[in-house]
Amino acid sequence: MTDIRECRLRPEYGHLYGTLPAGVWRRAREVAELLVARASEARRQGIDQRTFDARHFEFRGGVAGARPPSWRTRAGDRATREAVSERE
Repeated sequence: MTDIRECRLRPEYGHLYGTLPAGVWRRAREVAELLVARASEARRQGIDQRTFDARHFEFRGGVAGARPPSWRTRAGDRATREAVSERE
């Protein structure tokens, strides 16, 4: 297994992500940068959308536990709620 985290868009969701090719393994960091730029552009146009849905992708590689659960970024993530509660 590689230390580099990779992902690929599932073919059945390819139509939702424009030019991002489905079924091709790419570095997750590169895909994340593309998806953030895409969501930012949509927001500038007044379209409110999530950056991406993780269920639309497959992931492999990376180092297990490389990121602590407290780094979760959505307010609804359980680890985030618990971390915020501990700080209060």
